[in-house]
Amino acid sequence: MVRLEVHDGSRRRTVSVMVDPVRIGRDETCEVQLPGDPTVSRLHAILRTQDGHWVVQDGGSRNGTYLNGRKVSGPAAIRSCDRLLIGDYVVVFQGDEDAPVQTIDAQGRDLTRTRLETGLSARELDVLRLVCAGHGDLQVAGELFISVKTVHSHLDRIRDKTGCRRRVELVRYAIDHGIA
Repeated sequence: MVRLEVHDGSRRRTVSVMVDPVRIGRDETCEVQLPGDPTVSRLHAILRTQDGHWVVQDGGSRNGTYLNGRKVSGPAAIRSCDRLLIGDYVVVFQGDEDAPVQTIDAQGRDLTRTRLETGLSARELDVLRLVCAGHGDLQVAGELFISVKTVHSHLDRIRDKTGCRRRVELVRYAIDHGIA
């Protein structure tokens, strides 16, 4: 199963799809339909698994598919919280925390093991990685499409679970546990 957050201006919806591949576009045969935008092609993009990982590829669209701001020219690896720009839609890939394709990140680290060892949820790991990348609370909120208050709640839970109180301690913890 794959979960996608579809953002259309100020509106947001979450779509869960249990098929592979996942076709995205205007056509009613697509698993994820993006209606009402003439810049979205009938079959705009395709998500599928390849060698145990999710990849995205353009479906022959007129305007291109963009992954984190870069135009997709062939199959490209996609991870949780990556953003696709399809016409005027922003589609955030959430994957499925329980699916094997989501247990290994781009660096080959076993995220299932990391979650079990640290006790942190997948979303808490996302917040921690962004903190380690030097993002402030407002930037983390923007990247994950959550409120700053929710970022603070995640950070509070991370601090409770890790015993780390300061950001620098969280970064050290993340490095020591192979998260960052």
